Amino acid sequence: MPDQQVAQGTATNISFAAQAPPGSSSYIVGTAGQTGVVNSTKVAELAARGITLDAANKRLAYDGVGTAGVVSNVILEDVTTAAADWQARISGPSVVWHHNFDSAAEVNAFRWTGGYGGGNDPNAVGDADAQYVQWMSSGGADGGGYMRLTRNSSAMDGNYWWRPFSPLTGASNGRGQNDPAANGTLTLGTYVATNGGAQGLNWGQSSNPKPGWYGHPADQNSFYDGHDFYMQIRVRVDPRRTTPGNIQVGKLTSFTNSNDSNTNQELVTYGGYWSGSASIGMPNIHNVYQGFNYTPLIDVSSGTPRNPISPRWAYSFGWDTLLYHVTPGRNGVNETRFEVWAAHAGETAYTKIWDVIYPAHYDGGTNSVGSINRNGWNAMLCWIYHNGATMPQFWQEFDQIIFSKATIACPQV
Repeated sequence: MPDQQVAQGTATNISFAAQAPPGSSSYIVGTAGQTGVVNSTKVAELAARGITLDAANKRLAYDGVGTAGVVSNVILEDVTTAAADWQARISGPSVVWHHNFDSAAEVNAFRWTGGYGGGNDPNAVGDADAQYVQWMSSGGADGGGYMRLTRNSSAMDGNYWWRPFSPLTGASNGRGQNDPAANGTLTLGTYVATNGGAQGLNWGQSSNPKPGWYGHPADQNSFYDGHDFYMQIRVRVDPRRTTPGNIQVGKLTSFTNSNDSNTNQELVTYGGYWSGSASIGMPNIHNVYQGFNYTPLIDVSSGTPRNPISPRWAYSFGWDTLLYHVTPGRNGVNETRFEVWAAHAGETAYTKIWDVIYPAHYDGGTNSVGSINRNGWNAMLCWIYHNGATMPQFWQEFDQIIFSKATIACPQV
């Protein structure tokens, strides 16, 4: 809001109703670049001067007793609008599923611990590091819950969040409500994880009629849900990721399949990438590699933009938004299209940072339990894997994941 002047001895109401959007009703004193986060320092500063927020009446109330002078640098955030913006983005007719992590169950349902029975670990008991695939109750992109993965040691490489592309029932997706399933046009699956169970590894069995594959039309059969797909995900990258001693590469997110996390077709967003030696505050630039020969995508693709070359978009360390679009080609044919748009915290329009064509390579055969590998993708992961390296502690945070068969608007708050 604009700077305001208050005079001691005169109780004053400072209205912001003229600046409030129509229909808005609930406000906080917000924090720059962090949607839904109360600026407790500013609230305390105002209170010490006798100024309080009267959200219901869209005003700041000054008691006339506190310190006079200019009231400045106050950000008023309409938190109702943040909720409405999320609702608008998940209400599109092509949205297959979504998670905003307002419930711990959304984290628990897809937690994975390598080496623990069949891998599923909803209660975080598989090993000492399972607890660090963690639900956080507040402070997310919309002020609510979110998911944090913390890397305290190299052992954390085996702990992650692994979610099939299939729409799921409310009894198994952690949300308590059925996934929208592209306006009901896709078949709902049931994925009830158990401690040490192999629900994930078994998802691709031929006995599962709808394991959620997306692939080229020439490869499709009844096990596929479509051709191309979009994924919007909001991420907050720890500025400590570029601390001296931390390696480049690692994994932030990836597209793969439910049979194996490490596949030929895996498309991995790096955990860290920069130019020169690493140090605090270095730009952490968005970059991607494919699982086939672990090759950086810029080395096997053509087209522009290719982000590490240009525009070199880097994380803001606030709640950034990434929108991926993958259009699968045939195995080994130079026709798979990979696109990414990005927006920093507080931005309301995307910047396109990737638009390339490359030859995707797909796993064949079956996994260890007989699930069938098919050409394409049917799962995504949120990681903190970093190649077994010993590194200083850092976290990677995730919120508001939307999987869709059509594009998804950039968040407006």
